Amino acid sequence: MKVALLGPEGTYTHQATRKHFEDFNPIFCSTIEQVFDSSAEKIVVPFENTLGGGISETIDFLREKNYAIESEEKISIDHVLLSKEDKISEVDKVVSHPQAFNQCRKYLSDRDWTKKESTSTAQAAKNLGENEAAIASRLAGKINGLNVLEEDLQDMKSNVTRFMVLGEEPGEGDKTGLILDPEEDRPGLLSNMLSCFSGHGINLSFIQSRPKRTEMGEYFFFVEAESSRKSENFDKSVKCLETYCDVEVLGSYGVING
Repeated sequence: MKVALLGPEGTYTHQATRKHFEDFNPIFCSTIEQVFDSSAEKIVVPFENTLGGGISETIDFLREKNYAIESEEKISIDHVLLSKEDKISEVDKVVSHPQAFNQCRKYLSDRDWTKKESTSTAQAAKNLGENEAAIASRLAGKINGLNVLEEDLQDMKSNVTRFMVLGEEPGEGDKTGLILDPEEDRPGLLSNMLSCFSGHGINLSFIQSRPKRTEMGEYFFFVEAESSRKSENFDKSVKCLETYCDVEVLGSYGVING
């Protein structure tokens, strides 16, 4: 089975994919857009990080592309400093993905290094030059034969990234992802939409607004409801929502608080 994911080998997305699938043929892509545009049977994309929040690009493509959410995987993110150099005093430039920089702000604030962005943490480790270091995974360091100069670089130890496994058929589980796309903008609209969930006893564990990229002030919402998409109360919530906005149910997955 072909699975598209962010590459190269050794990314955190690669780790999540290996955790989820016992046997698969990876198609490594350079960007999230390339992952969504691939011809693979399944794709795996980062969705949310405990430090950085929702991954905006993924949420945008969940609305624009024709994929269902089949499952989720969670990976603990343990950033290490990798280099061809033997000593940290020899480093004057650090390379990584913007999300990794954001997750290691305290560590980087104490160091007068030039920062260089990469398309992924694993790509940063793969293409290191002289006097450069990468913030990446220990696996990326092992694959590329690099030295681990420092460990536990992230600001918080509870640094976890959630990945979505996408395919043709929506999955089953105790959480459900939806796209809510209002056709109008008026006072109280968001409150009315959210009341469709609370009025039927359904809690929301995630909500993020994103611009429609049509006109200023026009937004859609990704929400995660703590309910199976097949429950009676969820069905009632969707019927209520449809009086206020377009609703796309992407799939159920996961276990609440699991």
